Amino acid sequence: PIDESSQMSDLPVKVTHTETGKVLLGPEAPKASQLDAWLEMNPGYEVAPRSDSEDESGSEYEEEDDEEESSRLEADEKILLDPNSEEVSEKDAKQIIETAKQDVDDEYSMQYSARGSQSYYTVAHAIIERVEKQSSLLINGTLKHYQLQGLEWMVSLYNNNLNGILADEMGLGKTIQTIALITYLMEHKRLNGPYLIIVPLSTLSNWTYEFDKWAPTVVKISYKGTPAMRRSLVPQLRSGKFNVLLTTYEYIIKDKHILAKIRWKYMIVDEGHRMKNHHCKLTQVLNTHYVAPRRILLTGTPLQNKLPELWALLNFLLPTIFKSCSTFEQWFNAPFAMTGERVDLNEEETILIIRRLHKVLRPFLLRRLKKEVESQLPEKVEYVIKCDMSALQKILYRHMQAKGILLTDGSEKDKKGKGGAKTLMNTIMQLRKICNHPYMFQHIEESFAEHLGYSNGVING
Repeated sequence: PIDESSQMSDLPVKVTHTETGKVLLGPEAPKASQLDAWLEMNPGYEVAPRSDSEDESGSEYEEEDDEEESSRLEADEKILLDPNSEEVSEKDAKQIIETAKQDVDDEYSMQYSARGSQSYYTVAHAIIERVEKQSSLLINGTLKHYQLQGLEWMVSLYNNNLNGILADEMGLGKTIQTIALITYLMEHKRLNGPYLIIVPLSTLSNWTYEFDKWAPTVVKISYKGTPAMRRSLVPQLRSGKFNVLLTTYEYIIKDKHILAKIRWKYMIVDEGHRMKNHHCKLTQVLNTHYVAPRRILLTGTPLQNKLPELWALLNFLLPTIFKSCSTFEQWFNAPFAMTGERVDLNEEETILIIRRLHKVLRPFLLRRLKKEVESQLPEKVEYVIKCDMSALQKILYRHMQAKGILLTDGSEKDKKGKGGAKTLMNTIMQLRKICNHPYMFQHIEESFAEHLGYSNGVING
C-alpha cells in the first residue's frame, strides 16, 4: 500500500512564469517531489497561488501556518538593529542568519516558502529609508532611476548595519552609485569617512576622474606611486584630513603596516569577484589586518554555483558568523547528515545546498541587467576611426607577413648567419606589435633612432 505522503509527492504542482504569465498544469507541471530541482533548472517560474477551492481544503493547515507566521513576526521584531551603532554585534548578526537558516530549512519540509523568503529579507532590511533624490554634493549629472534605487538599497545596508554586494552588469554605473552613497552618507548621516576604496591599478585613474567630475568637494587621496611618493602621503593620512582613499590591491598588501592602522568606516572593493578565493592573499590580509565595520563588494560577475566561492563571499561579508569551513559545513551539510557526521552529497542535494547559500546572500546582493533597465539607458553610439600605418610600419608589416622576418640594419644575424633579417616566432603577435608601434621592437627603435639624433633609442625608462 502507498501512504498518503508518497501519493502527495507524485501530484503535479501548478507553476506560472513571472514574466509571460504562462501557467503549467497537469502533466506539464512538475511533480511535488521534484519541485525544487525543477525550479532550479527552469528560472523564471514560481509556484502559482492556490485557488479559493484549494484554500478551503487546506484551511486547517493555514490556521497552523498563520500561528507559526505570527510567532515568527514577533521574533522578527526583536531583531531590529540600531543604525547608529558603529558595528553590528555578533549576536545580532547571528539572529539574522539564524532566521535565514530557519527559512531555508522550511524548503526541506514545505513546498511553499515564499512567505519565509519575504520574512527573511524584511528582517534583514528592517529599517527602511526612502531615498527620493541624490545628495547635493553629487553634481554635474542626475542619477538614473535604477541608480537611485541602488543608492536606496545601499543606504538600507548602512541603516541595518549590513554588508553587501552591488553586482550590476558592467556598464550600469557601479562607480557612480558608490560615489552617490559616499556623498549621501556625508550629507545626511554626517559620516565623513574615512572610506577605503580598493580598485585594480588599471581603473584607479578612472575612479579619480569620476570623483573629480561628480564630487569635487570630497577630499580624496590617490595612494600610489614610488615608495617616496607614498611616504609623502603619510602625514595627511595620520592627520585624518581626507574623506576617501583610493588605492590598489598591491598597496593594500605591501603597505598594510601604514594603511591598516586607520580605522576605516567603509571598505569598498571594486572587482569584488577576486574575493571568491578565500585563499587569496588579499582576502586574508583584509580579514586579519584591516578594521572596517561595513563592507561593500562591486562586481559585474554573477554568483557562481560553487560552494567554496559562495562561502568565501559570506566569510568576507559576515566574518563574525562564517569564521571557518567547519561552521559552514555544519550549517549547510546538516540537513543531509542524519547521524551528525559529514556526508557526500549527490547532485540534487548539492543544488539544494547552493539554493540555501543563495538565499542567505539574497538580502546582501543587488544585481540588475542591462535588458531590465534598457529603457533608461541612452542609445549606444560607436565611432570607428581608421588610422593608416606609417611608411615604416607598412614596410615592416609586408616583410613580416610575407616571410615571417623583421628587417634590421644588418648588424644582427639570425641563427643561419643571414644578415639584414631577424626571424621571429608567433607571427600574429608580431604583426599586432607593428600595428601598435614599430618601436615596440628594441632593435628597430635603436636602428632608426639614430636618424633623429638619439644614440640609445627614443624611448627610455
